[in-house]
Amino acid sequence: MHKVKLLLVPLLLTTFVLYLSFHNELWVDFWHVLNIPAVTPPFSDLDSITQSLLSKNQGYNVYLNNPFDSVHGLYNYTSIWLLIFDFLNLENIFYFRIFNFFIILIYFLILQDLLNKEKSRLLKILILIFFFSTSNFLIIERLNIEIIIFSLVYLAIVCKNDLLKVFFFLLALIGKIFPIFSIFFLINNKKNFLLTLFLSFLCLFFLKDELYLMMSNYIEYARIFAYGTASMSKAIYYYSREYNLFINDDNYLYLKSTLIFLFSIYAIFIFMLNYKFSEKQIKDQITIDETMFLSGGGIYLGTYIFSANLDLRLVFLLLTFPLVAKFKNISIKYIYIFSCIVSFNSFIFEGGNPYTLYYFVKAGFIYSLKFIIFTIICFYFGKILNNHFKIDFR
Repeated sequence: MHKVKLLLVPLLLTTFVLYLSFHNELWVDFWHVLNIPAVTPPFSDLDSITQSLLSKNQGYNVYLNNPFDSVHGLYNYTSIWLLIFDFLNLENIFYFRIFNFFIILIYFLILQDLLNKEKSRLLKILILIFFFSTSNFLIIERLNIEIIIFSLVYLAIVCKNDLLKVFFFLLALIGKIFPIFSIFFLINNKKNFLLTLFLSFLCLFFLKDELYLMMSNYIEYARIFAYGTASMSKAIYYYSREYNLFINDDNYLYLKSTLIFLFSIYAIFIFMLNYKFSEKQIKDQITIDETMFLSGGGIYLGTYIFSANLDLRLVFLLLTFPLVAKFKNISIKYIYIFSCIVSFNSFIFEGGNPYTLYYFVKAGFIYSLKFIIFTIICFYFGKILNNHFKIDFR
């Protein structure tokens, strides 16, 4: 009976969202009330893969020419999604809607699992705040691939079977690449960690041609509802081009590379404040809260340093909350929480001429909060690894 009750709310919410998706006008109106610019067809990000599959079936290389997806343009995912969509016949709208239903249901079940994970009132409040944030609404409205990757990473963390852990992790990696940054959740078992690291690099090697094409098609978003060094460098580029400053097409790559280098050095410095290479006592067992923090925090750090990211990807910060709720340093705890809450709702701050002082101040404020999140995660990342991971050069 208890399990039935736990399933009821996610089931009702999923059914409601799916019902809206059958009525385009109602779909747009509903999301508009929540300040989300809805587009049709519903679940447009996931639908773009079905359109790309149509292009592929007509003989096109969708990384170079994708005529059936005029909205999203060139295909920018790994080819496994085309294989999955083809195998499940998701070009059929009926099967596609069933697929939508199960993705959303699993996602809501995971959010509920996080909500009920512990008796911490603060953790419950944080999960609910995220649920009603613009970042979450955008994930659901677009049904972005991030929702599937988040679910796979979460399953990899909580699953008790080592083989299933590795399976879910590698599936997430092949699906979107950036889950490689979450691999530290496996450090409690060094053999599994090293084996999975080897398999990860093997997967990346076989995907290298696709990765090159994906990077060529990659859009560097430079808006308030984005984060990362590439977002910052692209924003500087746009301002420089608008006001005839020194950054242009010829030296933009140098700017981006410099920012990546500087943020990498900064991250290492903050990390090393807590991590010691000297002889130390390693704790035998890592907690589930710590593994979640390493996973979600690792994804945030890696994507922050190396790419431009829409705030949809902030969903992975949910994995840091169980540990953050237990931080003993009250100041750091609530600075982190405040920064996350505002960042989750950064889409509210979007709008207006991006070249005005007003927009610049808004963007500077939001990006500063995301940098604070970056710094705090680096600090505690070093602290956790220092307790559970030793590098011996002897």
